[in-house]
Amino acid sequence: MGRNLRMLFALLLILTIGLLLVGETRAQSPTVAFDPLLIERSVRTGEFLSYSISIQNENLFESITLEMEPCDIREDINGTYNLVPAGTSNFSLADWVTLEPQVVTIPPASERLVSVTVKVPRGVSGGRYGAIAISPKEGATYSLGESEQSPFKFRMASFLELQITGGATRREAFISDVSVRPSSELPMIRQQVGDYGIVYSAEVTNAGNVHVIAKGNLVIQTEEGRTVARYPMGGGRGLIIPESTVALRSVTGPNLPPGKYRARAIIDYGGSRPTVADVAFSVTESSIEGKAEEAKPLSRLVVEPGELEVTAKAGAFSSSIIELTNRGADPIEVDSRILPLAFSLQGEFLPEEERGEAPSWVEISPSTFSIDPGRTKRVRLSMRPPKDANGGYYYDIIFRSASEGATIESGSSVLLFVGSEAIKKGQLEITSIQRGAEVAVVDALFTNEGNYHLQTMMDFVLRRVFAQYEEEETGRIVPRRTETVTLISLPLDTSPILPGTSRAFSFQIPADLEPGEYEMAIRVDYGGEEPAVTGLIFSIEGSNGSDG
Repeated sequence: MGRNLRMLFALLLILTIGLLLVGETRAQSPTVAFDPLLIERSVRTGEFLSYSISIQNENLFESITLEMEPCDIREDINGTYNLVPAGTSNFSLADWVTLEPQVVTIPPASERLVSVTVKVPRGVSGGRYGAIAISPKEGATYSLGESEQSPFKFRMASFLELQITGGATRREAFISDVSVRPSSELPMIRQQVGDYGIVYSAEVTNAGNVHVIAKGNLVIQTEEGRTVARYPMGGGRGLIIPESTVALRSVTGPNLPPGKYRARAIIDYGGSRPTVADVAFSVTESSIEGKAEEAKPLSRLVVEPGELEVTAKAGAFSSSIIELTNRGADPIEVDSRILPLAFSLQGEFLPEEERGEAPSWVEISPSTFSIDPGRTKRVRLSMRPPKDANGGYYYDIIFRSASEGATIESGSSVLLFVGSEAIKKGQLEITSIQRGAEVAVVDALFTNEGNYHLQTMMDFVLRRVFAQYEEEETGRIVPRRTETVTLISLPLDTSPILPGTSRAFSFQIPADLEPGEYEMAIRVDYGGEEPAVTGLIFSIEGSNGSDG
């Protein structure tokens, strides 16, 4: 990493965590850069993680003495990490960290390494989070001129995010608040878009034991239910550590005519299904009125299981139990409905208006009910498939409850198979390769050609091919060999691919490949007898990397 880039990253990080400067600097002050800014690792219980932090003193005249200590972190509503004392967080890793040395003196224009060792105990699970704080040693002074001495205090941090494998991982997140506000009420956003923007916000709380990656979509509907706009929602890196709440936002211009609307936030965090909430708001010629952020948090409705697999016989009755728990502070009224289960090419739930109606032989009882705080309600799913039914049938049970002027939504996906022969068959193809300046995007399509739902694990590999050749001097035949350029493994797809539907995947590969021959291969494991495999061979010619 170049000097200027390191300095820029260090400055940005200092601003992010709240740099504290004490004293006035009227000449050259200590300039410190470090690398890495962030370590992300998966570590098994009982294992060690070791790495080094490189610290550079970029002052040309003064040595600097720094001390390091492990700290905990908290994530604020904007997705920013803040340093807090070690042991503050329930997901602290500070006690696992050993630093060598803890105090280091760095001469002018020099670099030193600090060794970090993290020992993960046995019997832990989920995620652990923290930082190595870097600051001048207490009492140190630095020249600010030819003879003037003054303390110069600052604090930087190298962050650490660990996901512990081999234990129980619980991903659980929910929308704790949803609001629609004019940009004039939010100073930071007002500076960017002025007084007349609309800010849609969904505050997402991580109630699990490991970080989640949250990404959302916003759907704007009229009072009658007609969709008029769709926008992405985001905030910070999208990563939310346990016990934290981060606001995902969409900011738009004043592009809605006066009227009454609903803003529907759909947040995917890697669980079995997205968390959903919506809120009513109105637009007039002069104002925007929606739920205020000062209102108390939304109710929290937990549905278990989030995905229900059922095998039944044609014409036979079957039933299953679904449990709903009110983890909020107030009683809630719940109503339910059943829709066909349907996904887009990207694996997202299709809007309700695009799904049609579920058959009459699928019922939920009771369909409306109340749940007191901290209590659980058991409801029964009943199904009697027709006598000629065969193969997979898929439904979405949606539970909705009004709370504090907004509506929360949870649900359970029903994967029903009728019959005795489950046919698992998939077809994979490369649909396009689009080349940009720095990366090329490879698009692939997997189609479920069987009668049973499939969940996929996909691997992508790009290899450089070196052809067989004969050495001129010895006559020895050097066999063909390959060299891996890119290897990508996607995690298990959280939403099943239903029979007769397809799922799109994309991979990025370097666009500035050296001239030569390459092979590309994609493999999909989906539970069939054999994985689906496809690939192609291509060549790159010329110094400009043009396709051959």
